[in-house]
Amino acid sequence: MRRGLGAGRRIDRFDLLVLVAFAGVSLWILGLDVWQVVAHGRSWTGTDGVLPEDQMQYLAWIRAVSQHGLASNLFVLRSTPADYFQPVIELSGGVTALGVAPWLALLMWKPVAVAAAFLAVRAYVRRSIAGRWPRRAALVLALFYGFFGVGPDLWLGFWTWGYPFELLALAAMLGSLLAYDRAGRAGRVSWSAPLLGALAASLHPWQGEELIAIVIVAELVTSAAGARRVALPAMTVVATAVPLAYYAVLDRADSSWRLGQLASRGTASLSRVALELAPLALASALAYRRRPRTFIDAATRTWPLAALGVFLLSETRFGETPLHAFAAISVPLAVLALEGAGGRRSLGGSLRGLILGALAVAALTIPAGAYELSSAAKLATPTAGDPNFITRDESAALAFLARERRPGGVLTRFYLGTVVPAETGRRTFVGNCYWSQPDCSGRARITEELLQGSLSPRAARRLVRSSGARFVLSDCDTRADLLELLGPIVGSVHRFGCAAVYVIR
Repeated sequence: MRRGLGAGRRIDRFDLLVLVAFAGVSLWILGLDVWQVVAHGRSWTGTDGVLPEDQMQYLAWIRAVSQHGLASNLFVLRSTPADYFQPVIELSGGVTALGVAPWLALLMWKPVAVAAAFLAVRAYVRRSIAGRWPRRAALVLALFYGFFGVGPDLWLGFWTWGYPFELLALAAMLGSLLAYDRAGRAGRVSWSAPLLGALAASLHPWQGEELIAIVIVAELVTSAAGARRVALPAMTVVATAVPLAYYAVLDRADSSWRLGQLASRGTASLSRVALELAPLALASALAYRRRPRTFIDAATRTWPLAALGVFLLSETRFGETPLHAFAAISVPLAVLALEGAGGRRSLGGSLRGLILGALAVAALTIPAGAYELSSAAKLATPTAGDPNFITRDESAALAFLARERRPGGVLTRFYLGTVVPAETGRRTFVGNCYWSQPDCSGRARITEELLQGSLSPRAARRLVRSSGARFVLSDCDTRADLLELLGPIVGSVHRFGCAAVYVIR
């Protein structure tokens, strides 16, 4: 049987050890947050990552789904349509509607996503590489490879910190490629590849775009002229493209999505990306000397090129956040690196080769992993103005807003605005610069001036009235006497230690 297909499906002790290590990395930030609660009694908002704005965006979507069935943009005070459908968000919103906190409804996906990503990467490696030790080396490199350069986006462990959708998208993408390969070998049409492709695209569009490119190119490379399959690639490409078309419609039909796309556009240095990937990419380049003989061979060789294409597309007006294109790029590069380095010959031929291979794998994983964990620990340390941890008085004020039956949005400082939608289900004037558009920085600045007492009473009242906020939430760093500033437009004040909620008439 070529490459031992179907062999070694049971998880052995080495695989189990790798899974434990991967799960341990995924629990790093969560463990640090729980330690802050247990050891220091801090009030934690339920985030699980070093970029709390992203997690709070997910939690806001979950809260919106629990209220309206579909997600809407709660980071502005104007009315926005509930038109965003994402399967995992929908399930989480349903759980929240039953009374579970949004942060817990999101956190429940963590073990599912980590296990799914591990099993999918392991299955892909075993389908692609022969030999016990080459497979083990490729698995470790795929999950833990890192190099000092661009940042954590290219390190797979980063996506385990509060990004279950991205991990599930990776698992679905790999599952689609494996199902496609099985169906192609058997000469049949399978629904698994198209459905998993659609799931990947709906969870993380960058993976959907790459999957379409991979299927098309790999099919062209491996199919014989005159006997080219049509049904399976057509079904897979069309099914994967449907969610991408939906996202394209959102960008054009919903102003929040259109403004959010504009706000998330940016450039990333391709030279820095190349520098970070260089050690693995150089070894991978050697694998391109051999012509691919199977669909998986061709797919693995196409993946890095597809990621580069999506990266370049994301830097244009048709895309956004270009570094997302390289999420999980270590998977194909790890497979190609082992193939380029000789695979079984380099790791399985002698004890010396095994030791040198193990040292090379350790050098490409352990230093960068230790650096990322250390950096994440510093970023997760509680600081003033960080939505990961707020004061107990601020938490009590948010709880009041969640219980309050009177409708209306909230005007508050940026970091508390980040938390307001998830904790209360209410809209906020500012809180996430992808969604608090237009002029997020201007919104943040004028709110800061209000709470610091830099505005005149007339300007303060005009701001609150024009914003449309029903509530003004002062945090524990507010210096202004808001009752004096806002005067006659305040209907009532509810104080919670150093925090307060002002109800506007």
